[in-house]
Amino acid sequence: MQKLIREVHPDIYRIRLPLPGKKPGPANAYLFMGKPATLLDTGTRQGYPHLKKALASLGLSPADLDQVVITHGHVDHFGAARRLRADSGGRIRVLVHEADRRSVETGRDMPTLAVGRFLRLAGLPYHYLVPLFLLFQVFRAMAPSCRVDETFVDGDVLELGRYQGRVIHTPGHTPGSSCIFLESENILFSGDHVLGHITPNALVEVDVTNILPTRPVQKEFYQSLEKIEQLDPGKVFTGHRKPVEDFPAIARMYRENFEARRQAIMAILEQGEKTVYQTARELFPELDNTTRLSLEIYLAISEVYTHLQALEDEGRVKLLAEKGRILIHLENGKQGKP
Repeated sequence: MQKLIREVHPDIYRIRLPLPGKKPGPANAYLFMGKPATLLDTGTRQGYPHLKKALASLGLSPADLDQVVITHGHVDHFGAARRLRADSGGRIRVLVHEADRRSVETGRDMPTLAVGRFLRLAGLPYHYLVPLFLLFQVFRAMAPSCRVDETFVDGDVLELGRYQGRVIHTPGHTPGSSCIFLESENILFSGDHVLGHITPNALVEVDVTNILPTRPVQKEFYQSLEKIEQLDPGKVFTGHRKPVEDFPAIARMYRENFEARRQAIMAILEQGEKTVYQTARELFPELDNTTRLSLEIYLAISEVYTHLQALEDEGRVKLLAEKGRILIHLENGKQGKP
C-alpha cells in the first residue's frame, strides 16, 4: 500500500494506478481530504479496484467523496469516474473543462471516421488501420462514458478539500486540458501538460468539418507552457510518475526537443518526396521494434503533422489535400507527395 498511496502535501494524497506499457507509466490520481472531499483524476476502469483499496486504507469509500475533477478527457484520467459515481449512490459530482466535456460523456475524444480519413490522407497503409481501430475499442473499454455535472473554464476557482485551486486552461494535449494551481502553496497539478520523464504529445485534433486538421495544437501547447512559466510553481505534481521539482529545466528541455524535432523533419523533407507517414517512419526508426506498433505509428504521425502545422504557420511549408494524400510543399519549391 505504501507504493500505491502517499501523502505528498498536508491532506493531499497521490494514488498510483496501473496502466499497461512503460509509457507514460502508472497514472496518478490525487485525493484532497476535507470538504469537499475531492479526487483529481481517476485512472481507468481496470484500475478501479486499486483506487478503492487506496481509499479504504484511509478509511474512505466512494460514498465519502463529494466530487471528481478531471484534468483532461483521456481514458487514463476519467476512466473510473462512472464506477465511482455508481458506488457512491450517485452523490459524486463530476467536473471537467467545457472543451473536454464531450470526450468524457461519449467515451471518445475524436470521431472514428474522421480519424481514419486523416490517417489515409497521411499515407498510413491499410494493414495498420484494423489493429489500430481495435486498439481504440480497447481504450474505450477502459473508460465508460460518464455524465458531467459541471464544467469549468480558465480562471475558475475550485474548492478542493481544505484548499482552493485556480483552473489554468492549458490546451495542447487535449482542447480542454487544465492544470490546477494552489496559489497559497505554490504547487501545480498538471495532468499531462507537464511530465518529467517524457515530452507530452500535442495530439492532432481531427474533426468532421475539415478535410485537414486545422487546430494548431503545438502552438497551443507552448502558449500554455508560457502560462505556467508565469506562475513559476515551486513543485509540479504530474499525471504520471514523479513530481517535477525544477519546472524551468523541464520547459527548456521541451523547447530544445521541439526545435530538434522540427529541424529533423525539415531535413527529411528536403531529401525528397515524402508522405506524413513516411516522414514519421524516418523520424522514428525505432518504431520497427515496438510491441504496440499501430498505436506508436499513430502517435508518430500525429506528432509529425502537428509539427508541420507549426512549420506552415511560420511559412516554411504548405499543407494541401490532393489526390487522396496530404501534399507537403516546401518553401524552396520541393514537394512531398506519394
